Amino acid sequence: MENWEIKLKENYGSATVDKKIALQNEVGDLPRYVAEYLLGFFCQDGVTEESIKEMQDYVLEHRVRGKEKEKYKYDLQMNFRKNLIDKYKVTINLTNKKQSYNTLEIPSLGENNASVFNTILKEHPRLLIDGIWGLAELTYDPEDKHINMTNFRPFQLSDIKIEEFVQGRSSFTTQEWIDALISTIGFNYAAYTNREKMILISRLIPMVEKNVFFMEFGYPGTGKTYAFEQISSYSRVISGSKISAPQLFINLSTKQEGLLSQYDVILFDEIDKVKKGGIDEEVMSKLYQYLASGKFDRGGVEKSSSCSIVMVGNLPKGEFEEESFLNEILNEEMMRDAFLDRLNAIIPGWEIKPIQSREKSLTNNLGFAADYFSEIMNGLRSINFDNIFYSRVKLKDASTRDEDAIRKIFNGFMKLIYPNGIVEEEEMIEILDFAISYRNIVLKQIYNAYKNEKYDRIISYEINDSIQMENGDD
Repeated sequence: MENWEIKLKENYGSATVDKKIALQNEVGDLPRYVAEYLLGFFCQDGVTEESIKEMQDYVLEHRVRGKEKEKYKYDLQMNFRKNLIDKYKVTINLTNKKQSYNTLEIPSLGENNASVFNTILKEHPRLLIDGIWGLAELTYDPEDKHINMTNFRPFQLSDIKIEEFVQGRSSFTTQEWIDALISTIGFNYAAYTNREKMILISRLIPMVEKNVFFMEFGYPGTGKTYAFEQISSYSRVISGSKISAPQLFINLSTKQEGLLSQYDVILFDEIDKVKKGGIDEEVMSKLYQYLASGKFDRGGVEKSSSCSIVMVGNLPKGEFEEESFLNEILNEEMMRDAFLDRLNAIIPGWEIKPIQSREKSLTNNLGFAADYFSEIMNGLRSINFDNIFYSRVKLKDASTRDEDAIRKIFNGFMKLIYPNGIVEEEEMIEILDFAISYRNIVLKQIYNAYKNEKYDRIISYEINDSIQMENGDD
């Protein structure tokens, strides 16, 4: 093992996993953070053919595939009790002043009117927030013709200590920690340059920082959505145009809160394929409000959210024009300067090469278990390093919106790479350079599209009122 792998195991124990084995033993249609949880449980004494088979048989026995759901319902009706692996979510319906009912959703059965014991809700409150994967004991009451969840075992961690994660960071050099993060994402740290590693890590910033708005464009097969789909249970990936105002904000008929209130990050995929008029007009108008203030209103109901938004797409075919590529990608609604100015960053995904062979591009090392790291990233959203930014950095030629964007990107890098707040000046300058360059890409794209002098500038900065640096967008 590498030195950093030994340190990872010594400091974090069961919160680490052999990523190569995890990638080679994906379990059915389960997300990777769930599969890694099960791998850790069944392979506590080491990974063997027997333990892998036991895990796979366990999932096979308790999962329902689409064509089998009616058979499962019949078995439940006849036997009154069965176990099922699924992602469960509960909503509360207050029907009158005296009594309240909860409604359990069971996706693989197509059921949305089951019930769950209140004792389970008290023990697992995430059922009431964004839902949680696990094994449920389901019972059927033939008199009421109703399904009840009577026992539940989660397959995701729900109680972690951020302090322990932060303390463990002190045992690693910066390079060791970065390599551990790259392996955690699923990539082979040895296949990427230091700059490429920083770009890959910056994809995680929306998961640890509230209310950021990023775009990333790159070549197909570079893993732009991979971490959002497989690493975090707090993120949701949707097709760029397949979203309505009730889904994203609030459903006025049911009063059900939308995705912005349920997740830490919403990723709009393949926005390069969204044609003119492809995104609902109401969604676009409310996004303007939300991206500026973190608030939205619909039907007279105002809500606030800390959810971050990411939009990703593939580069246009042919020669890549870094100076003005957005004109060839985004539709008219998204190419408006007022919308683009709300962008905190454009991640230069075009610098990341497509994933090649599994052996060369994907990790062969240890990393944080996905379910553990998902909870860590969610917890890191509650801390910030504004004091370091404001006390040591003075921006030049930056608007208030520029400063807010750069501060958020800087904060995200700090949380991911220096969560203990211990950072050398040279290291701080490196992440500040990235933060400013990401915002400068935004400014250059807007200027080249509209030739508005307001955006014809390159943000620079001073450190401690003595060292002046300039940063372009290369």
